[in-house]
Amino acid sequence: MKNYYEVRDWLEDFIPQVYGKKELGLARIENLLKLLGDPQTKFRSILIAGTSGKGSTAFYIARLLEFSENSGNSDGQKRQRIRKSEKLINLKIQNSESSEFSGKKIGLHISPHLVYIGDRMQINEKPIAVKRIVGLVNQIEPVIDAIGVSQPELLPSYFEILVALSFLYFAKEKVDIAIVEVGLGGRLDATNVLQPLITVITNVGLDHTELLGDTIEKIAKEKAGIIKPATTVITGANGKALKVIEKVAKIKKAPLINIYTQGIKNLRKIDIFRSITKPNDIYRYIPYFVNQECALLALTTVLELKLPLSKDLIKKAFSVNFPGRFEEIDENVIVDGAHNLEKIKVLVNFLHKSKVKGQKSKVVLVIAFKKGKNWQGMIDLLIKNLPIKKIITTQYFATTDMGKGSAVNAEEIKDFIDLKWKVKVESIRNSQKAAFVALGSDREQKSSRVKDLVLVTGSLYLVGEVRTLWKLPEF
Repeated sequence: MKNYYEVRDWLEDFIPQVYGKKELGLARIENLLKLLGDPQTKFRSILIAGTSGKGSTAFYIARLLEFSENSGNSDGQKRQRIRKSEKLINLKIQNSESSEFSGKKIGLHISPHLVYIGDRMQINEKPIAVKRIVGLVNQIEPVIDAIGVSQPELLPSYFEILVALSFLYFAKEKVDIAIVEVGLGGRLDATNVLQPLITVITNVGLDHTELLGDTIEKIAKEKAGIIKPATTVITGANGKALKVIEKVAKIKKAPLINIYTQGIKNLRKIDIFRSITKPNDIYRYIPYFVNQECALLALTTVLELKLPLSKDLIKKAFSVNFPGRFEEIDENVIVDGAHNLEKIKVLVNFLHKSKVKGQKSKVVLVIAFKKGKNWQGMIDLLIKNLPIKKIITTQYFATTDMGKGSAVNAEEIKDFIDLKWKVKVESIRNSQKAAFVALGSDREQKSSRVKDLVLVTGSLYLVGEVRTLWKLPEF
């Protein structure tokens, strides 16, 4: 393959035509990684699962580690690498000497990507270069072709190939540590081949119920499947989900840290956080656009790694948005990939706490949803809790990990709103055109001193399409 477009087309051939429970499992990824020399054993990692916020948590942990400084070590010691002399698969961090990340090469694996596939595999926030991903795919292609001939039942999926590419990239680049976001669930997700230093479970909600189970307890059990024996677990889960996680952690003798109890307690030991008594207090130090749960999870993880925190470090690490999440992409334009009820609730909370509320602006809403989601419930939450001026329903045409044509029809969304709510609504199938119309809606009331807020949400795939109006990918 010679260019990115050929790579993308080749990868998309491995998207399952049907995606169900039988498509989950570790046999295919384990076989592929074995044929590639088990790259996942050649770097340390932190594995993050959860219904909401796992991508943002991974992003901010990576930034905190990237900008962190080690204490109590000489410059020479800082440059030492803890690698070949130890079996990394069994490595556990015990103190500040062994917890240093000397080269500051911090890998980050996230999914899905917004536009460029290479966004899934980053080092120090830089996505893999196009030439590099083309080269890696050319390396992996004959291996996969051989599997298709000799072991067709073990032919990997699109997502599994991308996970393998990430791990191969991190191993070749000798990252000091990789922060890895779980794709779906946890127990049977391709990322769960890792033996991480720490596992994080952000929270548990009702999402992907057709694959993970129809109750909080069943879903929590799948998420808790990433917990490894004697490996610290950090979580923001509560209620029934927390009880399941506690049970699994106890069976596996894995220390468990709940950010709302032990996490706050540990943060109070740090000078800059001495005044914190409850989670909300974190907002004194963290920007309004950062979700407080993600911030607490990230900070607690860094503390568990025995790395020092400073005001400057925290300010720097949390100074930018995770792309596509609570992102003010332009003046009075926010894009957010909320795609389930829990994430919509967090988005509404964010808008109420942010400067947007102070502006007393009306909201022009641009929405699209993936099939199978409770999109009706998401619409209800948005309309009930925001000062909606107008809604533009649309749909995305991006290819997802589970296939093409996964968006709910824009007219179907409009029909639902027309029947239930008295609000101005328009349907525009092309998502970029929908965004243009939303941006021009303020011209209808030239006398108004307050600009409307344009909010694009409902799907990360929608955000990826619309975001290219402002930020073009490198390919």
